Amino acid sequence: MDHVIETTAPGSVSASNLPDWALSHGVTSLSTKDVRRLCGIPGNQVSQRMAALRKGAKLFSPARGLWVPIPPEYRTWGAPDPMGYIADMMAHLGTDYLVGWLSAAERHGASHHATQVFQVATGKTVRARTFGRSRLGFYSRGYVGKATASAELRHRTGVRVASSGTTMLMLAADPGISGGISNVANLVIELAEERPEYAAQIIADAPLFPDAATRRLGWLFDAFGDGAPDELVAYCTALASEPSFLVPSSPRTGRLDAKWGIVANEEVDPDI
Repeated sequence: MDHVIETTAPGSVSASNLPDWALSHGVTSLSTKDVRRLCGIPGNQVSQRMAALRKGAKLFSPARGLWVPIPPEYRTWGAPDPMGYIADMMAHLGTDYLVGWLSAAERHGASHHATQVFQVATGKTVRARTFGRSRLGFYSRGYVGKATASAELRHRTGVRVASSGTTMLMLAADPGISGGISNVANLVIELAEERPEYAAQIIADAPLFPDAATRRLGWLFDAFGDGAPDELVAYCTALASEPSFLVPSSPRTGRLDAKWGIVANEEVDPDI
């Protein structure tokens, strides 16, 4: 329980004033238990009492039993930016998470197109949702909870965003949800220019990802960047697995680049 909630007298907050009270006290979300305590209402009446506030766009519920106050500037949207509540939502659902792919790249300053879906890697299956103007996509990945050592805490709510290097690995591992391999090339080259610390982060988390991810990154750096970092060359040279395809969903034919163990089975046309 939040310290502010814990130290507030039970029943001292009216239900109608709850969103404004929460915002003025820095409370970013409330559980049904919190609402019951603060407002002094029975548990079976919470949903009903919150209905009017939801209709007035003063709060919304991103998960059953979780209530998020909406700041005034977002009330015409119906929900705030996901960065303001994703940490609370994931904690409520009891899963590790990492904001990644296009959403992480955008927050690191690399984005060629407006991100249509707020993308989150999760430790367990979470269904996609839409709140206000935001569509949230959740993708269960085994590295979540392990790769967070390379995550960066962002935003005032302590959101876990993949580091620049881990973001590159996520993009390269999943070109299908990253706008295609040409867009992946755009983003990784831009990230490499903006974030010189990326190489150490890639090597730190590379063992958690498929070999194809690191091979694709090396190939893209050589083809469109200033060349791959020495440590990435050494890492990929030591891989013993069969060669990987540049694009997993494209035909299984193409020219083999022996240096990277990559079969170039699709043309790459980045806008760089």
